Amino acid sequence: METIDSIPISKIRRASKLVGTGAKVGVNYLKYYGSKLVKTEEDAREQLNKDNAEDIYNSLKQLKGSALKVAQMLSMEKSIMPAAYVEKFSLSQFSVPPLSPPLVIKTFKKYFGKTPNEVFDEFNSESTNAASIGQVHKAKKDGQELAVKIQYPGVSQSISSDLKLVKPVALRILNISFKTKGASGNIGIVFVYIC
Repeated sequence: METIDSIPISKIRRASKLVGTGAKVGVNYLKYYGSKLVKTEEDAREQLNKDNAEDIYNSLKQLKGSALKVAQMLSMEKSIMPAAYVEKFSLSQFSVPPLSPPLVIKTFKKYFGKTPNEVFDEFNSESTNAASIGQVHKAKKDGQELAVKIQYPGVSQSISSDLKLVKPVALRILNISFKTKGASGNIGIVFVYIC
């Protein structure tokens, strides 16, 4: 399975990722206009939707956090989006690439000063499930099976960056103003559940 070695956190890196995706969508439209010369409008549009959905989803799943939450929400809106988007975005509900094992261990050590294997008797560095803001790992301590949920590194900062990107657009479109109070620091990094 594909894994992720880093998550863009800063406003600039996240915006750059979105701009790159916008460029891919632009290329898809150029291909669409060309394909209309040899395909029916319906077939060309269907391919455009598939290509755009693929490129947008690939970007959102790398951004994780609130960006991936958007894909999850949109996947539930079957009546307002083309089927290709719903199909691709629905992967965000159950099939998200996890962090690579080295990044899991690095993240764990950053917050605990120890590796997972120094804290638990057994720890599987490959996740059993990955979602938009964290992933779950199996562990054992004193014979007890545990589920360890690890929040992605920088997820709180990435959500704050996303809000800063969206705020100017929301102010204009909705003609409203709002203040965001983001949590600084690192909260909710690891949760341990007894199985």
